[in-house]
Amino acid sequence: MLKSNSSIDNRLSLMGVVTHEPKRSKSPNGVEHCRFWLEHRSEQIESGLPRQAWLKMPIQVSGNQLVEKTQSITVGTQLLIVGFITSHKTNNGLHQLVLHAEQIEFID
Repeated sequence: MLKSNSSIDNRLSLMGVVTHEPKRSKSPNGVEHCRFWLEHRSEQIESGLPRQAWLKMPIQVSGNQLVEKTQSITVGTQLLIVGFITSHKTNNGLHQLVLHAEQIEFID
């Protein structure tokens, strides 16, 4: 049986371009939140053959210090996001994977 180290088992890094204006909110307990969509396009090699990879993923940024870093994010900004993924239930009852950012790096 594999032993789990929860801080390592769920890690994702994704580089892409912001496609929608960030939406900002504050929870009742005062925690700042920022949410936006990141689009990734690349060519990957799978079984020795090239494959086009494309996805759009919602990004959730929480915490006052990390949200401050999002103030200059606009549509077209290129970012590298590192964090963990979890499932959120959408308004229509479907489950959607969301990348919760723990690190944000601006790509020139």
